[in-house]
Amino acid sequence: MATTSENTLSPHRARDFRLYWIAGGIDALGSHSSSIVLPLVAIAVTGSPTAVGVVGALAVAGRLVAAPVTAVLADRLPRRTMMIAALLTAAAATGVISGALLTDTLVIGVLAAAAFVEGAAQSGYESAGAGAIRRLLPADDHRALARMEARNHAAQILGPLLGGALFQVARWLPFLADFVSYVIAAVCVAAIRTDLTPHREERTSFVGDLRAGLRFVAGQPFLRFVTVWAAGINFAFAALIYAVILISDRRGASPVSIGLVLTVASVGGLLGALATPRVVQRLRPAATIVVASWAMVAFVAALVVAQQTWSYGLLIGLVFLLSPLAGVILQARAIMVTPDDLQGRVATVIGTVGEVPQMFAPLLAAVLVAHVSPAVVALSCAALLAVLAGYATVNVGLLRTDAAPGDPADAEPTSEEDPR
Repeated sequence: MATTSENTLSPHRARDFRLYWIAGGIDALGSHSSSIVLPLVAIAVTGSPTAVGVVGALAVAGRLVAAPVTAVLADRLPRRTMMIAALLTAAAATGVISGALLTDTLVIGVLAAAAFVEGAAQSGYESAGAGAIRRLLPADDHRALARMEARNHAAQILGPLLGGALFQVARWLPFLADFVSYVIAAVCVAAIRTDLTPHREERTSFVGDLRAGLRFVAGQPFLRFVTVWAAGINFAFAALIYAVILISDRRGASPVSIGLVLTVASVGGLLGALATPRVVQRLRPAATIVVASWAMVAFVAALVVAQQTWSYGLLIGLVFLLSPLAGVILQARAIMVTPDDLQGRVATVIGTVGEVPQMFAPLLAAVLVAHVSPAVVALSCAALLAVLAGYATVNVGLLRTDAAPGDPADAEPTSEEDPR
């Protein structure tokens, strides 16, 4: 199956996509570098492990509380302006943390508030950014979407390493790096020339806009399928990772070994994302999703016989190697079937629904590890993935859903300041 390559885009659009890609990569790198040390700062400030949970919960709460608002705004406002504003707001939040640590004036209230604001700002950036993709690329460009997925996995690998190294030098440095990354990302977004403003023929109330996004997802069988699948796969992967960490710890694995498992998982995701365009060219999308889904079940079930940390890392790496194959295909089709003026809301609905169940995954993993054997834990995760694989197999025919009319990326982009 042929896909559109960035090399076939006009120089104007290819340049803007590179800026968009770089902005997202730098943002992700800075965020991962600071988030890995945020719990350490919370403990250092309060001396209480409970504070870690409070700060982490508020960071997630900021994203979830802001999501309905940012989803609507992303389909109303100029998306480039919204992305810049969100990035600079997040920069201010991390700048406050860095400055307070530097002057030794940080208190838990400031840390928690900054985490909440940063989470809300990230929601705004992601909503507007999701809406912008269809303006920058044809929706069937699997290669470009795979590059974005690979970029995110690379940030997951390098960010914690950078954050840990900077934290060893000074506690405020990871947050200064995050501040700088947000500013650089904002500069990159500001340099994008393509008109990212959503084209809308009529205005409705805020609540009406929110309902329109929810109704569109609920009324599209394919989008309903993607929403349920994404929520299930995020929950399953989060529970699996936490279970592997807890089981490895109970078996006496060193923190370095456990960290290596997580690194291997991210490397697997990176390699899988890089391989996705070639796989999609050789296999039908429907077949790719079905094969990848059931193969993940097999690899997780194989954890039943895994006894060493390295074997856990190998099998988890193989699972994460396969997941981008399905994820990129489904993302491309979701972008294609969604009209331009609903892109932000639809992406936010799918992302938020996928994130909420993930919050409960650590609790489930802890309960399972505490009360049943590692083999039962592995089989439980495999059973959940088997349900999702069956669900995907039954619904994979929905990939033939017609695209939304009037793809804005089919036309030559214009300036946001001077739309033609």
